[in-house]
Amino acid sequence: MQDRLDWIDTAKGLGIILVVLGHAGRGLSAAGLPDTSGFLVHMDQTIYAFHMPLFFLLSGITFGMRPPANIQPVLIKRSWRLFYVLLIWTYAFLAMRALAGSSANAGGSWYGLMQAPLPPFGHFWYLWALLINAAVFALLRLAMPPALRDAKFWIGAIVLSVCMNMVIRLPQELLPWFSQALQYSLVFTVGGLIGASSLLRLTPSMLIALIGCILFIAGVWISVTMPLPINQVTSGLILSLFLMLPLIALTNRFSGSKTVAVLAYLGLISLAIYVMHTMFSAAMRIVLMKAGYTDLALHLGLSVAVGLCGPLLVYLAAKRFNLLRVMGLG
Repeated sequence: MQDRLDWIDTAKGLGIILVVLGHAGRGLSAAGLPDTSGFLVHMDQTIYAFHMPLFFLLSGITFGMRPPANIQPVLIKRSWRLFYVLLIWTYAFLAMRALAGSSANAGGSWYGLMQAPLPPFGHFWYLWALLINAAVFALLRLAMPPALRDAKFWIGAIVLSVCMNMVIRLPQELLPWFSQALQYSLVFTVGGLIGASSLLRLTPSMLIALIGCILFIAGVWISVTMPLPINQVTSGLILSLFLMLPLIALTNRFSGSKTVAVLAYLGLISLAIYVMHTMFSAAMRIVLMKAGYTDLALHLGLSVAVGLCGPLLVYLAAKRFNLLRVMGLG
């Protein structure tokens, strides 16, 4: 179990770095920073080809490994934790944007704090979509007799998810509430199947890992250069499955290395980084632009570094003063 958790944390660590990098790049593009080579566009296409499906896949795997045993208090506690995080950090984000005022890309004012946290705002859509998927499939699983749970249940859940995505057409007013949850339900259920089955016990050889790496790189190139007959979420799921192979193999092979240890730790605190990184990255962008710096490499490097280190310092301080639960981070 520990080896499996190690590679999941390593994958989350890699994923959260890509999240910070992707959002930093989009912030620089929105701010109008010169990008004559088109680097930000190519980087954005590459990252967004798979990084959010990777997070939903990993969340599904973790959920499949440890499904809630009952509705109350386990499921309610899990759901409340996600909603609590979404609630307090949405308003923290809006408050920081109000402080930035006209310096923020989208502008900001204190009137923004009057808006409701739902439908989700900005990048907090992930927490809401994850909450919906976890709650819905947990309730369905608890409703099944024991013989139809675990792997059998998740196979049925995958079929249900495919059918829902083919049949359901949400009205316009419900899109902000449920469209992302519906789109990523397939990724979550595939992860649930992996987590609940013996697939999680398999460790790929280095040859299989190399093949997975090649397929992943080739798949990313195809997805960003050619129109595909499948949607981006489905292609991202396939790419994430390919990426899992080298991630598992390399994590187990180099489990004692500093690189794996750093990635695994970033994975452990990925929630803290996710909810806070845009505030730190945006602040760094604003400071550099006010100081007259427009070099893309400087902006991107410092924005990513601060987007990772800022939340890390906040997390460590909150842990030191026993505030992790109050801040929704523990």
